[in-house]
Amino acid sequence: MTWISASLQFPTTGRRDYYRGMGCNASRSNPKDTRVLVTGGSGYLGQFLVDRLAADGYTILATTHSHNPELSVPVDKDNVEGLTVDGTDSKALQEIMNQFKPSVIINTMAISSPAQCEKIKEKAEKLNSAKAFVDAVKKSNPLSLVIQISTDQVYSGKGEVEGGYTNQSKTEPVNHYGRTKLMAEENIATLENHIILRSSGIYGPPPPRECSKGGTFLQMTMKLLKGDSKSPFFSEEKRSHVYVRDCVSIIRHFVFTYPIMKFKEASDRIFCMGGTGTWARDQYAIVTAEEIGLSKENILPMTREECKFGWAHTFTSPADISMNVTRITQQWSKPKTLREGIRDMIERGEIKRHVDPSGVNDED
Repeated sequence: MTWISASLQFPTTGRRDYYRGMGCNASRSNPKDTRVLVTGGSGYLGQFLVDRLAADGYTILATTHSHNPELSVPVDKDNVEGLTVDGTDSKALQEIMNQFKPSVIINTMAISSPAQCEKIKEKAEKLNSAKAFVDAVKKSNPLSLVIQISTDQVYSGKGEVEGGYTNQSKTEPVNHYGRTKLMAEENIATLENHIILRSSGIYGPPPPRECSKGGTFLQMTMKLLKGDSKSPFFSEEKRSHVYVRDCVSIIRHFVFTYPIMKFKEASDRIFCMGGTGTWARDQYAIVTAEEIGLSKENILPMTREECKFGWAHTFTSPADISMNVTRITQQWSKPKTLREGIRDMIERGEIKRHVDPSGVNDED
């Protein structure tokens, strides 16, 4: 383990277990009283999450495995610390939790590329299944709230599901990534206090700091739309693409309100974290082109099976795994549509809209 500094001193005793007896006159969490551990803090979602929680006033410990821990933390906040740790090392994780004593743990660490998971199956399972992570929680902070970021790829996408998949829909992953994330859900479910958020494909602006992912399907789509040739966009793979800022707000909501939430069944702790609406990849590209003012000429709709490129066949990808986000809407608010998310980024100056209808911007 490597601390980036020793400037932030965390209490070693007296953790406030305000999640004990949740639902029984429990109060909402107070940022000033709450320590939050974010695993995968240098990842795409992790960076946005750490920055927002830090701005809220929470005391944050953000961990990373393969990156400089400084990339996990905003430079202008003194209530955040970064740490390098192996997410498959239960003893190391336990040591961190024993020292930091988090009230909330948000687990975002994963090998999230389905293609990569197929190449390194054993390593992917070891990390993604969260076995070492859950073991550490049980031995160090068994009453902490654990928010697990899961995936829509726990669903099979076989056949049509009216209204989209829900928390009670059958899980039947078709690739190794989905299988490892379902393992994680099963392990997380053994913890006393937990929430599982099944996320669809996350999109948003470039990450605040250097990130192995570098961007999302949105950035790749924009690059392909500006390219010199047509590119395949799969027409059968439908997703409830979700805006990264909505993800962060949803997670914050559960951190704040969990102490007063009640659950009748185990499945009530699972939420489908998608955006409003569903888009196949070709539709996604069309919406992106229309909102940013790029040409649609490079969009070549086809099925994955029809694609001649080898990269398209390195793993099995589910077809329509659109999700029903009614429960998220009831709990929090209505997530943005893809168009609304892109427009929000344009208004923030994070994406430049092309004014030339031909898709050519002289300033590029």
